[in-house]
Amino acid sequence: MKAITVHSFDDGGALHLVDLPDPVPGPGQTLIEVEAAGVGYVDVMSRRGQYPGFPEPGFVPGLEVAGVVRGTGERVYAMLGDGGGYAELAVAGDVVVELPPEVSPAQAVALGANALTASLLLDRAGVAPGESVLVRGASGGVGLMAAQVAAHLGAEVTASTRSTAHAGRLNGLGFSTRDDENASYDVVVDPVAGAELGRHLGRLRPDGRYVVCGAAGGLPAPDFAAGLVGLFPHSPSLLMFSLSSVTPERLRSGLKTVFDLAARGVLRGVADAAVPLAQASLAHERLESGSVFGKVVLLP
Repeated sequence: MKAITVHSFDDGGALHLVDLPDPVPGPGQTLIEVEAAGVGYVDVMSRRGQYPGFPEPGFVPGLEVAGVVRGTGERVYAMLGDGGGYAELAVAGDVVVELPPEVSPAQAVALGANALTASLLLDRAGVAPGESVLVRGASGGVGLMAAQVAAHLGAEVTASTRSTAHAGRLNGLGFSTRDDENASYDVVVDPVAGAELGRHLGRLRPDGRYVVCGAAGGLPAPDFAAGLVGLFPHSPSLLMFSLSSVTPERLRSGLKTVFDLAARGVLRGVADAAVPLAQASLAHERLESGSVFGKVVLLP
C-alpha cells in the first residue's frame, strides 16, 4: 500500500510517500480501505517530534479515517489511537462507527474528532440554553464545531477569529463575530491558548467556565492563571479537555450522536481543502499557515 511516513524529526520533520506491506488486522481489529483521512494539528506536532507518546521516526501519522471495511463493504469512521491514517489501508481498534448514507467520507473526518471534542467539552462545561459562549479560533476545526454545537444547545455564540475573510464565512453560517473587549461570557471555549489565554480568563461572568481544549497558539504565559485570583469571589472554573481521557464506549456513543446530527443537517462538516495523499506535506503547510477554515482532508 501507499502510505506517508515521518522519516526524521530534523528540521521540523519531513513527510515521505512510501510503499509498505498491507497491514494485517488482529483479533477485534478492523481493516479499512481509507477514502479520507483527517489532518489535525496533533499530526503537525507529532511530525516535529513535539507530541508525547508518538513513536520514533518511521511512523505513519493520522488519527482518524473514513472509508470501507475490507470484506464487508460497511462505510465507517474510525479513530486510530496509534496513528496510521495517512495510508491506503488502516487498522482500527475499538472506536469504529457506521456512517449514515448522508455523510460522505470527507465530511466524516471534517466532523469526527473535532465535533466529538466540541460536544463532550460543552457537555462538561454544562452549557445551558441562553448562556453566552465565546469560541476562540472559531474558524479552526474544533472551534467551528464548538460554535455549531453550542448554537444547537441554545447558547448565544460569539465566534472569534482574527481573519476578516473567515469572519465573513462565519457570518454566513449565522454566527456573530463581534467580540466587544468589554464583553463577558458564561463559557469560553479555547483551542488556541497562547499569550492571550490569561486575558480571556478575566472575561468570565460569575460561575463562568473556561475550557482549554488545545494550544494552536502555543503555550500560555507561566502566570496565565494569576487573573483568576481577582475572580475568586465569582467562583470561576478553569477546565481542560482531551479526548484521550474518554472511554472507547463514550467515544463511540458520542460519534454516533455527531453523525446523526450531521445526517439531519444540524451539524455541518467543513473541509477547507481536500489534498491527495502524495501531497501530505502541502496539507501540513496549509494547516501551519493559519489560513485553514474548518478541516484539511487527505484523499488516498
